[in-house]
Amino acid sequence: MLAGMTPGDRPAFALQPASGSLAQAYRLRRAESARDWEEVESLRHAGLASRGEILPSAPSSMRDEIDSAPNTITFVLAAEGQALGTTRSSVTSALRRAPLPAQRVFSREIVAAFGADATVVEASLTFVDVLLAHDPRDALFRLFKAHMLHCAAVEADALVVTARLPQLGFYRRSLNMEILSGAEAWPGMATPRVLMGVALRQHAPALLRRLPVFGATPEEERAFAGLQGSSASAGP
Repeated sequence: MLAGMTPGDRPAFALQPASGSLAQAYRLRRAESARDWEEVESLRHAGLASRGEILPSAPSSMRDEIDSAPNTITFVLAAEGQALGTTRSSVTSALRRAPLPAQRVFSREIVAAFGADATVVEASLTFVDVLLAHDPRDALFRLFKAHMLHCAAVEADALVVTARLPQLGFYRRSLNMEILSGAEAWPGMATPRVLMGVALRQHAPALLRRLPVFGATPEEERAFAGLQGSSASAGP
């Protein structure tokens, strides 16, 4: 549910932790303040550098035009007062066409897979600080819950990602995603990307059965709606 707010707080809501000794109490918020964006850019830079996508000495600015687009929300996942993950969620639909990050390279493939009138949500720039997260895989699923909430809110037909080659197996096994393209060079990155996606009307019920973490309570859905409307811009 929506957290109680005091001066300086941002809208946020609690995500129930997984059971077990490594469980953490997560809070998800929309990146809006300068401090939020410093945390987002730090997580992006560290994640890309650790994967060899950019040099550690690359400029620390990790934002692009998608971040400020009205169809995009960037999230910060925090636990114990520390930001330990981030992800970005963008949507396009027949009623409100807006750019997805993947359309830079895979525009035709998205239309071929889901149709020209489909409502599509894209998950991009997802990173977890593996040193701060007690269970990095659990934290990753909590970030993807933000995308599932977004998909539910806009009644999306599909969720897509652009994946590095080592990630293909994870997305196929965990999210039932299919490979929708060949590997293509990605602007500014050292390694190619592959478009992957899942048709939600077909696969969402099975996903929710296998990964209950993606299930949402009415309180969480209302809280997510509050995050969607908390700012007209994704920037600070």
